[in-house]
Amino acid sequence: MNRILTTYSLAFVLGFLFIGVTSAQTTSQKSYIISKSDFYTFDINKNDTPVITLNSEEKKWVGDKEDPLVQGNRIDYSDAFESVYDIEAYSITPENKKIKVRYIDTKDREIENIFYHDQKMKIYYFPDLKNGSETYSYYKKSYYNPHFLDPFYFKDDLECKEAKITLKVSNKIEIGYVLKGRETDKIQFTTQKEGDYTLYTWRLTDSQKVEYFDDGPKLSYYTPHLIFFIKSYVNSAGKQPVVGSVDNLYHFYTQTIKDINKADESSLRAQTLELIKGLSSDLDKTKAIFDFVQSKVQYVAFEDGMGGFIPRESADVFQKKYGDCKDMANLLNQMLHVAGIESNIAWIGTRHNNYSYEEVPSPIVDNHMICIANIDKQNYFLDATGQYTIFPSFTPFIQGKQALLKIDDHQYKIIPVPIVASEANQNSGKIKINIDEDKLAGTAQFQMSGFLKTQFLASYKNSVEKEKMLKNYLSRFIVNLTANNFEVKNDDLSRNPVSVLCQFSVDKWIKKVENQLLFKPILFFPFSDSRIDTQIRKVPYMFDFNKSYNFEYEIAIPNGYKLDFKPDDYSMSNDLVKAKIKYKLQDRKIVVNQELELNKLLLETEDFESWNTIIKSITKQYNQNIILVKE
Repeated sequence: MNRILTTYSLAFVLGFLFIGVTSAQTTSQKSYIISKSDFYTFDINKNDTPVITLNSEEKKWVGDKEDPLVQGNRIDYSDAFESVYDIEAYSITPENKKIKVRYIDTKDREIENIFYHDQKMKIYYFPDLKNGSETYSYYKKSYYNPHFLDPFYFKDDLECKEAKITLKVSNKIEIGYVLKGRETDKIQFTTQKEGDYTLYTWRLTDSQKVEYFDDGPKLSYYTPHLIFFIKSYVNSAGKQPVVGSVDNLYHFYTQTIKDINKADESSLRAQTLELIKGLSSDLDKTKAIFDFVQSKVQYVAFEDGMGGFIPRESADVFQKKYGDCKDMANLLNQMLHVAGIESNIAWIGTRHNNYSYEEVPSPIVDNHMICIANIDKQNYFLDATGQYTIFPSFTPFIQGKQALLKIDDHQYKIIPVPIVASEANQNSGKIKINIDEDKLAGTAQFQMSGFLKTQFLASYKNSVEKEKMLKNYLSRFIVNLTANNFEVKNDDLSRNPVSVLCQFSVDKWIKKVENQLLFKPILFFPFSDSRIDTQIRKVPYMFDFNKSYNFEYEIAIPNGYKLDFKPDDYSMSNDLVKAKIKYKLQDRKIVVNQELELNKLLLETEDFESWNTIIKSITKQYNQNIILVKE
């Protein structure tokens, strides 16, 4: 159910389309968007149903003809729900010569992790562009289903002088709308009456281009955009609800699934009873069923028309052993019912979307489906799409999100998915160190739990050269580290932490100064390279999950030396991070305990100063030295 309902402006993803086309260094001026305008008309047709038409127009000024963002355009659409037509595209040279686009191609969109879908694109290039040219693009789009409308993003990959959207709405249609993202206070809004229609217009001028960061949230979190939807319309039969409220949205969802699970489920039933044979607790039965679906059903995404929303027959998914999120959720639900366990499917939006049901009661809020089981009055969020998800946990990308749980055809419940605490996702280690000339050498045992275990397993299990993967995993912390004799334990889907044991050495770590030995006792530096350049970055920073680190270093003092200096204990915390480092002398050993917790999934820009302050402080502690002196 990962249907992409969002269509950004024409240039928004164009840079990915021209892979391999790069710009040489040039003194050309920057290209920009002169104007982009979407004009929607909402009316009632002769069949007494809503008809929605978009007229989209865009003009660009070409400062650099080698810029991929001005060389062409693409129009994304869903072949099942939309049609694109009347495309007009041309450029005007500085000499005022009009050059029409010669060819418009239609292609399937390439969407990662989706096996089959109905997403298409129209694509074309402007011939004979010159610096100083202007390009013009126009098209129409008709929407077949009033539930699925695209949001309008005001910003783009280029600076934009004017971005405008107008909704011309028949008096027989009631619409809803909400502005999301940042800088929405800069958007001008007007309404006016025009006969039997109301015109709603939003306009943003002189906007900067969109900023992208791989470690940032999706655009819906920070880029200003308008979401709009039809609440209801009036036809000859009276008032007809569409969406615009959670009740209406839920009614639409239940109507889409009313005819599923009609096929014979005898094989599914027999398998379920075999799985739970001899198990007495509902939790054990649920785990057995979850493990079966997770391990036996391959995740394959299908997003073709309403197939992107309606689960396939559970009997078919069971027999074929593949399906997408909604297919797996439906199969889990049917098997749990056979086992006599209270459960049902639930619609949910992943953390890719920054919406709630109350503010955006539209299908755009959801892109995923899970199953929720209720055992001993506790909800268990079951998402078998995660190949290495450890029961009874769930996938990290639904943390903190709302799930719309089906109760029956008319009743539902909105349930928040909890955010997993940092201590449940822990990387701990016991490191025993001996000093050998100018290097450290010793043994280490690391343990990873929760999402950190899931993350490790995903990398480890899919690595052909596992020892190389393990060496890379450790050496990312320390440049001169050499590790060998690895042993991995609990690399399964049990709740036991995965354990990695190894021998290691770190060359050139000891500094000799006359009769002293100086070295940094801390070998692992979480977040040391994560300070944020606030002059460049104006976009939030997103973590996959909260996490914690707990390392204990036991350093043997070599014969003939004694402790001369150890740093003071360190402790610092704020709402984002907690950190502690403790040092103590224990017989002929120095024991250092290093603890760190990350406690916020999303760093807003107003958090950057606090984040940088504590990271700077922690990094300073990572560089503290212990000094040994000859006895």
